[in-house]
Amino acid sequence: MSAQVSEVIEMIPVTRAHAAEDKESARILRQLKQIQNSGQQLDVTNELFASSSWMTFQVFNFLCLLFTLNKAWKGEITVGDVLMYQAFFGAIIGSVSLLLMMYPQMMAGLESMRSIAEILESPDVEENEGKRVVKSVQGRITLDRLMYQYPKTDRPAIVDLSLDIRAGECVAFVGESGSGKSTLMNLLIGFRRPTSGRILLDGQDMQELNLRTFRRHIAVVPQQTVLFSGTVRENITYGLDNVKEADVQQAVEMANVKEFASRLPQGLNTPVGPHGGKLSGGQRQRIAIARALLRNPRVIILDEATSALDVISEHLVQEAINRLVKDRTTFIVAHRLSTIRHADRVVVMQDGRAVEVGTQSDLLAANGAFSRLKMLQV
Repeated sequence: MSAQVSEVIEMIPVTRAHAAEDKESARILRQLKQIQNSGQQLDVTNELFASSSWMTFQVFNFLCLLFTLNKAWKGEITVGDVLMYQAFFGAIIGSVSLLLMMYPQMMAGLESMRSIAEILESPDVEENEGKRVVKSVQGRITLDRLMYQYPKTDRPAIVDLSLDIRAGECVAFVGESGSGKSTLMNLLIGFRRPTSGRILLDGQDMQELNLRTFRRHIAVVPQQTVLFSGTVRENITYGLDNVKEADVQQAVEMANVKEFASRLPQGLNTPVGPHGGKLSGGQRQRIAIARALLRNPRVIILDEATSALDVISEHLVQEAINRLVKDRTTFIVAHRLSTIRHADRVVVMQDGRAVEVGTQSDLLAANGAFSRLKMLQV
């Protein structure tokens, strides 16, 4: 219910744009009614169980009292024994009643333990303990017959991909949606593990590395940048301690953040609002690039970093990207071919395979898949 309410709140502009307010309200009310009915049924069941158990024990206690009184009447036991037995019966019945009253809480606790166990036993949980710590990164990445298939799917998302990326090289990945570009980036970051094959970082299998320490040497600029509800400065320095002001100013200058930050009421100390809602898409992207520059990464992943921007914002962001990728191993996922002009190599993805690999001039001369993509955007 909480997830549905959050979704409805985030989708209010879309809901209003399609005049579907009444439909969404009715859907939420139906869900609330189901929760109300389930809660009432649970309460009624618990109370019936508690009442029936209390009545059963009281009847049992009364029968025990009659039995002991009968024994005392016959002189087989004393009146003191009757009181002692009643005290014993009362203590036993009270303890059993307390255990039975705890039964619903015990069941809820066991269900929570099962949920935790499912997470702990999941093969997708990242295990970094005891693995090799990454202290430095040169930036050479080798894909060795890499394959990945999502669970419960008919075909793999990445098929037999082999590629050697030199340290400091800029490689662009292009292709239609669903060709495996974003899946490959998730594999490079370590969010997903290959079904088969290997990813080598400076000659070392990434399966043997502590990925948390590896990610300290990379930076990711996604298509939709999400900022935290802090200031511009806090978002730029996110995850870093004891950052020098000179380094912050240099990152701000190189990422073209200064161009708009100087117009903000409090400069870099201006709150950006929830999810960076007070800033435009281009401004959020430049903050993400400044964040990446400040980390001084050796590996950079740009996942459609300019696809949602207007021409002016794209130009400013592209200038910042050109400064960011200098002398760093860079992976660019792009649909706009204008954003990969400075790429050293281009990989054309199709159905999870690399159908073409080479420089832009070589691929255009080959008149293949890349040439067709280029013609479609002219």
